[in-house]
Amino acid sequence: MNTISPSNILEQIYGTVTDFGIITLGPDSRVTSWSAGAAVLFGYAAEEIMGAPLATMFTPEDVAKNAPQIEMETAARHSRAADFRWHLRKDGSRFWADGVLTPIRDSNNGLIGYLKILRDITARKLADDEMSRMAAIDMLTGLANRAAFDLRCKEMISLAIRSKQVLLLVLMDLDRFKDVNDTLGHHTGDLLLREAGARIRDASRGSDLSARLGGDEFALLVLNPPSPECGGALADKLLLALAKPFMIEGREARISASIGIAVCPSDASTSDDLMKKADLALYRSKSDGRNCYHYFTKDLDETAHRRNREQLALRQIDQEKAFVLEYQPIIDCKSGRTIAMEALIRFPGTMLASCPVDYVIELAKEIGLIVGIGSWVFREACSELSSWRAAGVIDVKMAINTCANELLQPEYLRNIDAAVSEFCLTPADIEIELTEREAIEVERNGNLLHTLRARGFSLSLDDFGTGYSSLSYLRSLPVTTLKLDKSFLRDVPGVDAANAVTRTVVALARDLRLGVTAEGVENQQQADFLLDADCTTFQRFLFSTPLSADQALAWLIDEKRNASTRPFRPCAGH
Repeated sequence: MNTISPSNILEQIYGTVTDFGIITLGPDSRVTSWSAGAAVLFGYAAEEIMGAPLATMFTPEDVAKNAPQIEMETAARHSRAADFRWHLRKDGSRFWADGVLTPIRDSNNGLIGYLKILRDITARKLADDEMSRMAAIDMLTGLANRAAFDLRCKEMISLAIRSKQVLLLVLMDLDRFKDVNDTLGHHTGDLLLREAGARIRDASRGSDLSARLGGDEFALLVLNPPSPECGGALADKLLLALAKPFMIEGREARISASIGIAVCPSDASTSDDLMKKADLALYRSKSDGRNCYHYFTKDLDETAHRRNREQLALRQIDQEKAFVLEYQPIIDCKSGRTIAMEALIRFPGTMLASCPVDYVIELAKEIGLIVGIGSWVFREACSELSSWRAAGVIDVKMAINTCANELLQPEYLRNIDAAVSEFCLTPADIEIELTEREAIEVERNGNLLHTLRARGFSLSLDDFGTGYSSLSYLRSLPVTTLKLDKSFLRDVPGVDAANAVTRTVVALARDLRLGVTAEGVENQQQADFLLDADCTTFQRFLFSTPLSADQALAWLIDEKRNASTRPFRPCAGH
C-alpha cells in the first residue's frame, strides 16, 4: 500500500488548495511561507510577499488600531486568535475573511512563529449586511422602519443627554390619506406613501433619521438643531412639501399633514415619553383642523409659530425690498465734527419694525437671505454717500455692517468693488464693520480681511468686548478701529472698576495704533470721561439719534455751513 509522507501532504496542500490561504509568520510577524491559496486571496506571489510584515495584509484603519500586533498577542496568550475582518489585496481591493491565527512552538514550548489560515467569505458578509439593512428598512418607502426607529431613538436620546444637545422628535400623520385609498385604491395609496416618504427625506437634513412607523405615520429625529424653535421651520417645510399635489400614474391626489413636535430632554428623556409627548402635540394639530403643527410645550409652540410668521414677513420684505437705511453720526472726540455715518437697516411699516435689528439679522441668516440683504445695504449706502458728495460733503466716511456669511461669498469682493466704482467712490470712503466672532470666522477661512485692508477699506471691530476679546486675535486681525460695546459704559464714570477696565481697553487699542469708537454714550459725564481717556470717536443718542437720509444730509450740510464744531451737542429732545 502506497503512503504519502507528511512532508508531501503539506506540499500538496500548500501548492493546490486555493479555498484557504495558509501563511506562516516568524516571531517578528514577517511572512515565512505563502500558499497558493494565499496568492489567490491576496494577489501576491510568494516571492513578492516573503519577509513582509503581517500588517501588509490589513487595512489602514486596522493598522492604525494596532490590530496585527493585538492579534499576535492574543494568539500567543490564548493559543489562538479568531477574527472576522476586512483584508487588503495587492491591488487595493478588500475582501471579508474568516481567519484564525495560532502560535507555532518548538519542543520546549518556545514561540517560533505563527500559522494563519483564512478564507474569503465576502459574499456571505455582503448578503448578511443586506439582510440586516433590509430588516431595518420600510420596504415601501425606503425609510427606516419602526424597529430601527425605536432603536435609534434610544441611542440618539442617550447621545443628546450625554453631550448636552437637543433632540427633536417630529411626528407626522397624513391627512385624508384614507380618502385616497378609498377612492383611488390601495395601489395608488402605496405609491403616494412612497412619494411622501421621498418628500419627507428631501425636506430634512442628511444627518436626520426619517422613518415610516406604519400606515400613514412618519417621524423624524433631528439631533442638535440650531435651536429648538427651528423645528417649526422644518414643520412648515414639511407641510408645504406634503400639500403639493401628488401625480400618481396620471391621477392627481391631494393630502396634507398634521405634525407634533417634542423636545428632548426638556419635554422627556426616554423614548416612550418622548413619543407620548409628540403624539399629544400631534393630536392638538388634528384638533386645530389639521395641516398644521404644534409643540408639546406651550411656550415653545408660541415662540416657534411667531418665529415662522416673522420669517415669512422677512421673506415678503426682502421680495419687495421694503427696507430703509438710517444713518447715525460718528463724532470726533476732539473737534466734535462728524467724521462718519453708520448705515443702519430698518423695517418700517412691517411686523418686524419693533424687533431688535440683531434679531432680524439672525432670522435672515437662518433662512438664507442675509447675503442679498447685505448686498442691498452696501449699494444703498454707497448711493447715499455719493449723493452727499454731490451736495458738497466730501470729508465723511460711510460705515457699513457686514458678517461672515457675506464676506465668505466668492463674489463678495467683486460686488463691493463694482458698487464703489458705480457710485464714483474709493475704498477709503468705506469702513466695513463686523463683530469679533464674525471677523475671526472670516480670518480662519482665508486672507480676505487682509485683502480688504490692502485695497484701502477701513475695518472696524464692532461690539468689542461681547465676543472673544482675545488679545492674540486683536494682534493679528487687520482692523483699524475698535468699537467698544455699550456695556463698557454701563457704570462709567460712577464705578471705579468700570472706569479702570474702560481706560485699559482704550489704552491697549491706542498702543496697537487703533482708533477707538465708544458706543452707547448717553450723557455728558460719560463723554467727559472718554475724552480724558483719549477715546477717538463717540456714537449714540447724546449726539444724535439715527437719521433718515434727508435728515443726515441736512445734519452734514448744516455742520459744513456753520463751519464750526459742535462738541457733544445733545440731540433735540434728549
